[in-house]
Amino acid sequence: MPEALGIGHLALTVTDVKRSAEFYNQLFDTQTVVDMEDEFGPFVAIASPAFVLGFRRHESTNGSDAFDPARVGLDHCAFHVADRTALEAWESRLDEREVAHSGVFEDPSGALHLNFKDPDNIAVEFYCPAGQG
Repeated sequence: MPEALGIGHLALTVTDVKRSAEFYNQLFDTQTVVDMEDEFGPFVAIASPAFVLGFRRHESTNGSDAFDPARVGLDHCAFHVADRTALEAWESRLDEREVAHSGVFEDPSGALHLNFKDPDNIAVEFYCPAGQG
């Protein structure tokens, strides 16, 4: 079987590609690597050594719409971190940027989570698997 090397990028449908890129660039200290418009509408991508996030506004995107994890599609986007110390550092970074969040918490399996929402209400989390924190 051919090998998949990992997720190449994640593209989110948003209401404002520039606002989303600015939010995530400030959060992750990343840079915009793509800023274009094609037949589907505006698209911006940011990159770090670990991931690429893209933001797309389709011509048919409803500007007053908001993310809903109960609809078919993306439930949330999680970034894996090394341990509780890393989660606490991300918690401080979110606080510095006045981004509301859940605080670090442990689920029944022992995994650690830190949840927040982006400007389009997309559910995002920093996550540490059970036994790693």
